[in-house]
Amino acid sequence: MLDLLIRFDFSTLPTILLFFFVLIGIVSLVLGGRWLTDGAVGISSYFNISPLIVGLTVVSIATSMPEMFTCLTAIQESAELALGSIIGSNIANIGLILGVSALVAPLASDIRLIRKELPLLLFLTILFVCLGLGGFSRVEGILLVSIAFAYIVWVVRSSLKESSNGHLDEDLDFMSASRSSLIYALMWIFLGAVFLSLGAECLVGSAQQVALRFGVSEVFVGLSVIALGTSLPELAASVSASFAKKNSLCIGNVIGSNLFNLALIGGTSACFYPFPVDSSFFWLEFPLMIFATLFLFFFLRKADSVIGPKRGVILITFYLFVIVFIGLK
Repeated sequence: MLDLLIRFDFSTLPTILLFFFVLIGIVSLVLGGRWLTDGAVGISSYFNISPLIVGLTVVSIATSMPEMFTCLTAIQESAELALGSIIGSNIANIGLILGVSALVAPLASDIRLIRKELPLLLFLTILFVCLGLGGFSRVEGILLVSIAFAYIVWVVRSSLKESSNGHLDEDLDFMSASRSSLIYALMWIFLGAVFLSLGAECLVGSAQQVALRFGVSEVFVGLSVIALGTSLPELAASVSASFAKKNSLCIGNVIGSNLFNLALIGGTSACFYPFPVDSSFFWLEFPLMIFATLFLFFFLRKADSVIGPKRGVILITFYLFVIVFIGLK
């Protein structure tokens, strides 16, 4: 079935059906991301990992898989579409997802985030932009992927050293319906991966044709439709965590997702399909991504920092400004 979809020519479809396939792609990504997250969190319970660490690693990797599948699909057709989806996803995670989550419940900072993850995210964002000079080669892709795996090992090792309770925090109960069974967890992971793959093919193929027919740039499509569609699993996970008053899981999911979008997804894409970077990205899209990361760093820079409703509105406004500004470019 997947092979038939990959070979399917979306250009033969009428416009109304293209919008239908865009919707189908987004729904498939949301379902696939959610099921993959449930399965991943279910498996993590066997390793007694704390909520913040689960948010930074397991949940953020699982909810980043829509970006992974979509980017690997898009990079074969358009480097601008793929890179736009990575940048747009990171901006959406900070502006839209944290903003909406803050409207549900205030998000408090964490001393670990201040000392470790936030500086690392800022450094990696700047490094990603620097590596983009002249395009992303296979060597640079390997470097980014190595950083992603090194980060996972570092986080897990530090978590095991710091953990003294010997069990997984029950704050994770609301996240997973399949903790009691490893078989069910693996089933959700498999089902999620299938839907992610199908959803990525539908979304990229149909959205690209919509862009061509309406004369919209592929960069804008990547930054808006595709980035938002692939970020919906993060939105679902973060808002769920916010409703349950689990700040560490919510913020950890967003920061971890942004880290993996740059290092794991960007790196993997470059490893398989080295791609050029248009110079226009360095004048607008890259600076906006850096600015969004600085926004997050500023809001969470102190141990008593809180992203409340007012800051949530600021973040959402910033996200909408980015979309409108790039759309009018």
